[in-house]
Amino acid sequence: MELNDFPLYTTLEKKSFIYRAYSCTHFSAIICLIYYRLVYIPSEYSWPWILIFVAELVFSYSWIMDQNLRWWPVQRTVFPKRLSKRFESNLPPVDIFICTADPFKEPPLTVINTVLSALALDYPVGKLSCYVSDDGGSPLTFYALLEASHFAKFWIPFCDKYSIQDRCPEVYFSNASALENVNLPFMKDWKHVNKMYLELKDRINKVMEMGSVPADKQKGHKGFKDWISGNSRRDHPSIVQILLEKGEDRDIQGNDLPGLIYVSREKRPGIPHHYKAGALNVLLRVSSIMSNAPFILTLDCDMYTNNPEALRQAMCFFLDPKTGHQFGFVQFPQVLHGITKNDIYGNSLRTFAEIHFKGQDGIVGPFYVGTGCIHRREALCGTEQRQRSSKSHRAASTIVGAEDETVAKDKASPSKILNDARDLANCTYEDKTLWGKEFGMIYGCAVEDILSGFVIHCKGWKSIYCNPKRSAFLGCAPNNLIDTLTQHKRWAVGHLQLFASKFCPYIYGIHRIPIAQRMCYSYCPLWSLSSMHIICYGLIPALCMLRGISLFPKLSSSSFFLFASLAISAYGYNLIEYIWVVGSLKRCWNEQRMWMIKGVSAYLFALIEVAGKMIGVAEVGFEVTNKVVDSEAAKRYEAEIFEFGVASPLFVPLATLVVINLISVVSGLARILRQGYSAFEYMTLQLILCSFIVINGYPILEAMFLRKDKGRIPTSITIFSTLVAVSVCSAASIAIPLR
Repeated sequence: MELNDFPLYTTLEKKSFIYRAYSCTHFSAIICLIYYRLVYIPSEYSWPWILIFVAELVFSYSWIMDQNLRWWPVQRTVFPKRLSKRFESNLPPVDIFICTADPFKEPPLTVINTVLSALALDYPVGKLSCYVSDDGGSPLTFYALLEASHFAKFWIPFCDKYSIQDRCPEVYFSNASALENVNLPFMKDWKHVNKMYLELKDRINKVMEMGSVPADKQKGHKGFKDWISGNSRRDHPSIVQILLEKGEDRDIQGNDLPGLIYVSREKRPGIPHHYKAGALNVLLRVSSIMSNAPFILTLDCDMYTNNPEALRQAMCFFLDPKTGHQFGFVQFPQVLHGITKNDIYGNSLRTFAEIHFKGQDGIVGPFYVGTGCIHRREALCGTEQRQRSSKSHRAASTIVGAEDETVAKDKASPSKILNDARDLANCTYEDKTLWGKEFGMIYGCAVEDILSGFVIHCKGWKSIYCNPKRSAFLGCAPNNLIDTLTQHKRWAVGHLQLFASKFCPYIYGIHRIPIAQRMCYSYCPLWSLSSMHIICYGLIPALCMLRGISLFPKLSSSSFFLFASLAISAYGYNLIEYIWVVGSLKRCWNEQRMWMIKGVSAYLFALIEVAGKMIGVAEVGFEVTNKVVDSEAAKRYEAEIFEFGVASPLFVPLATLVVINLISVVSGLARILRQGYSAFEYMTLQLILCSFIVINGYPILEAMFLRKDKGRIPTSITIFSTLVAVSVCSAASIAIPLR
């Protein structure tokens, strides 16, 4: 067989008969549970029974949706060496989009490390262009990028010369194993480049401490003239500056450098800017007249390149002669660094990456998650895959469907190109166009990435999941609870907005994508809705136990084993699966605890926010996650102590629920001591459930009543939550009859 006949990737189906048998058995048990709830509705306290039944129905629906993500898993293997031998001289150009919004929440040092790691990818440098969108319009970010452009002339050839794997400077120079190479020329180069990086950090840190760029440093680039007095992050003109120009700038060895372009789109008060989606659309237009690469890599500003072969691995799918024309984007897993040993906040998302994405990959393909993704430009720009075939497997032209002739690439002078680029970044450019509706990133919800990927799928494109052994990209994990909950609230808001919009998968997706893929897109909106049945299941049994009322079969009943087997089946399988994926029992415990915490806080507030938006009393915004780390908080994080610290309303329902269950457990144990075995027989399952919630919530109780450090729950939240809990228990004594 000739080299050209070998595939660039292979696909292995990983269907499991054992899992499918388990799934069918568990489903049969759910049917039996539904039958039990319908047949044994009590006459005296029917409303708590009905509420619990509704919660169980929603749990069952969520479980069924989850099975769809596990039914058709596949495993992909790529062969980048075959790609290099076959296409090395013809690898397509790639544009890299990186977005940042606030230099004080997203430090410029973090941003430039991401930029430098992307510029140093193992890919022909003449075919790379990096565009950085600065929605804050900050001269601090521009200055840091200017410094990075100078350092890149040393960093890129150093990485290429010694085949460096960690191409993020901060990570590389923090790694002691980098010095294992005792080659004297290497040591000399290492010390020189390390010294330059430390000096770069020092200069940037000093400017950040000052809060402004000194006048003498502004003389280093004419671009600083674009910042005029009166500019603010929400009111400034469009700024486009070329920091590294392909074909013009050279590294220290005289070789070409990738392009580096700074873009800050125009913002004016009262004109919607559509957050990250709007920023990406501006980069899409600006890049079309500068480099117009047929493929686009999108990265968060804190997600650096960890695998220098990432682009080559993605191209194994796009350039495959048989199937490459089908793929609109290649999604890498969103892997985070800085996670504690036992992942206290459940931020690793390993189950989602190892189970859910592989399951979606067996249908139409994974979601677009906003970062670590390579798009085909024409897929982003509205082209339907049905319009293409393997015979037309070619690079994209300029922006498909663009309404303005200025978008066409020409050989104009750099000054004219910059002027045209600034026009494309104006805040009114999209007026009366289809941008955000059919072209580019789609507007309308807080998860513009999921929505845009869904629309791409509905246009006939497939996506592919690429999960190499060495993670392609690494992002920054939140190191406190409030940032974790804020992030999940934003995701939950966006998913629910998507479900409630015209893009609802069950409506918009009809005749466009298979029912199985629509069910995948319908799973995540359940995050917000899950808050109600999680709270219901965490609250109603506890309040009923206070009144001596049992909502579950007694210990001696045959139905008891139905409920016990369902609980053991669900938690037992999740435990086995998580240990198989991650290999840690304590991580599994933290993951399920965070599921409860997110359900009664982030997801509840997401539901309230979307409901408020729908009736016109609230506005959905985009909250930037803080990447700045406090030293004391960092120590508590490393010690795996929950960090609360702020008086956030997100903590109120969480603390209230745990206190109510604590009161209920104490009351239930007291009742058992008074009444003996008969009370224990009726209350066994309820007592186990409430005790489980209390054990899960111990870090909350500890932060409320025992801790004295700054990471504890503020006193105001503790007092308010306790008063609410006592009030709810008192109200239950009136609403629920005593048994």
